[in-house]
This record gives sequence, C-alpha cells and structure tokens, in this order.
Amino acid sequence: MARAYFSHLNYSLGDEDSSVELHALPADARHVVAVAGSGGRVVPLLARAPRKLTCVDISDTQLALTELRIAALRQLNHAEYLGLLGYEAMSIQRRLELLATLPLSGSARTALDPVWKAVQAGERIVYLGRFEGMLRTLSRFVGLFTGQRGRRMFDQPDVAGQRTYLDGGFPKGAWKLVLLLMGNSAVLNSLLYRGDFPKKNLPGSAFRIYWDIFDRLFRTLPVRSSFFLQLVFFGELRYPEGYPIECDADVFLAAQRAARDTDIEYVRGDIIQHVQEQRGVDFVSLSDVPSFLPPERERDFLNAMKPGLTPDALVVTRGHLRVAAPEVQGYEVVSDGYQDAIARERTQLWRIHLYQRRS
Repeated sequence: MARAYFSHLNYSLGDEDSSVELHALPADARHVVAVAGSGGRVVPLLARAPRKLTCVDISDTQLALTELRIAALRQLNHAEYLGLLGYEAMSIQRRLELLATLPLSGSARTALDPVWKAVQAGERIVYLGRFEGMLRTLSRFVGLFTGQRGRRMFDQPDVAGQRTYLDGGFPKGAWKLVLLLMGNSAVLNSLLYRGDFPKKNLPGSAFRIYWDIFDRLFRTLPVRSSFFLQLVFFGELRYPEGYPIECDADVFLAAQRAARDTDIEYVRGDIIQHVQEQRGVDFVSLSDVPSFLPPERERDFLNAMKPGLTPDALVVTRGHLRVAAPEVQGYEVVSDGYQDAIARERTQLWRIHLYQRRS
C-alpha cells in the first residue's frame, strides 16, 4: 500500500528554506504562482497576503498535501498545526480527529488516503516523503561513520564554537568518507530521482560541491537552526529553532489571516505553461523546475512566461547540481540585491537567482 503510494510522494517537508522567497515577495501582490512541493514552501508566501495564490505541481499527491496544509492553516491553531504535521508530539487519536475535520476536496482526500493510514500506524506526516526517507537513511550512515563526535557539532554554544570544533574535534576523515559514498549524483539518482536526476553542470566534483555546502553551513549558521542538518545527522527534527519557516509563529499567524481571504487555486500541470496562459502574474516561485527542462526550454523559460507577467514581475529560481542559465532579454538579474537573504538560507543546497521583468 504505502510503498506504491509514497514512491510518488517526493516531499513531505521539503529541501528548501523559503525564507528567501518570503523576503522577496512584496506585500499585497496580485497573483503569485508557485510550485506546490510539500506545501511547506507555499504556506509562508501567504504571510504577504497576495490576492491570489496558484499552487502548481505535476504530482496529484504533492498538490493534495499542499491542500491539506492550507486547510490546516485555515482551521487549526499553531500548536495543532505543528502537532498534526508531526513537528511536535501529538497522540495518534488527536491527529486523526484533526484530519477528519479538514475540509478537503474529494480528490485530495482520495489521494491522501495512505497518509491517513500512515498516521493511524503512528507515522508523522513530515517524514513520509521519499526525500525525507532518503535523509533518514543517510543519517544512519552518518551516525555509523561519525558517531557521537559528529553529533557534538550540535552541542557547540555558537557559530564560533562550531568553527573551533570543526577544525579540532569533528571527525573530518569519517565525514569525508560519508560524502564520498553518499554525496554523488549516482546515489542521489538511485535513492530519490529514479533516473531523472538533472545532469550536473556546475564545475567541480559532486563531492567537492557537497563538502563546500556543509563547510559553509558549519561555519556560518547555527547548526541547530537548519532542519536540513538536523535530518542529516539525526534523521528527525530535534531542535525547534530549526523548524522550517512555516512553523514560525508570526509567519503562521500572518499566513493564516491571509489564507482566509486569498483566492487559492490548485493546478496540476506545467508551471511555465500555466504562467504563460495567465495575465497579471507578479511573482513566480519556480523552485528547481528549470533544471529538469529540456535544453531549449531551459534556455527559453523566462521568455515563455513573458505574456503572463506584469511589467515588474519577479521570478525566483533555484538550482542544485544543475543551474539553468536562461536568456534574460527583457529581464534584469536582481539576485545581488538579495544576497543577505540567500546567505541566511538554512539548507545552502541551492544557487538562487532572481529575475525582474522589465517592459
């Protein structure tokens, strides 16, 4: 049952800290179009109170999970929201009671039937995705190789202490072995993407890229503040300060107020084509969609979306081992204006670019 279903649920928590998109999104936007993912990447965008939010995904199950999150946002209080999704402890019976109260569409309820069964079995929603399962598997290897010396990075009092420990106590040799074994395209392709992993176009080896990502995380951010690092080392979230931004109380309350008035639509399909067919879209959150496009569309996706965008629309993209280099005629690359927000992004997995439409 669950195995077949969850082979199609890639993300239940996600691999993006959408604080960058939240920072870039102006208040009271007219129409925001965003890749749905787990829903955790779009809930924070509601805190800016857009008049319309369209969640687009090629996966019915990702859209259904997004619908669940937004229904929970509208109806539950903050503690109930965290408990239902599994960030905080809650009894199985209470989770099932809350799920039963959510006003979901028939298609979403059908698509999420395995989630109900997983919750009945005591599982937590945020850990049900394939990506989260891959990180939990990785955490077992990390624990096997680096042991308690690796986890002691989370006991350091501050970032300066992390730097000292990284250079003097952290098991670098074992960590290097973990990244050599697990941090390469072939393993990720096998564990997560089943053959669809985008072809790397960044210079240098995948090992070197991952080594630099983790080194930057250890040296510049409190490790407890990163949900990604917590999953890598523990296979679960242990420190609330590292919960994703959808869990932030202020963001939650602002998003909740807006969710009751914002026109929210769920669309299964191609987000580039959807934007192209609209009029008046002023913010697009594409995630890493461009990395998966055929070469010609990868170069042309900004041009393709022009008919649907307002003159000053902002488009945000992410790339991991593959970063799209689109034609930018009619756009201004404004990424430099957001470097502080990008530097604070708590996964550091992404090269983030922002393009502003110019008439």
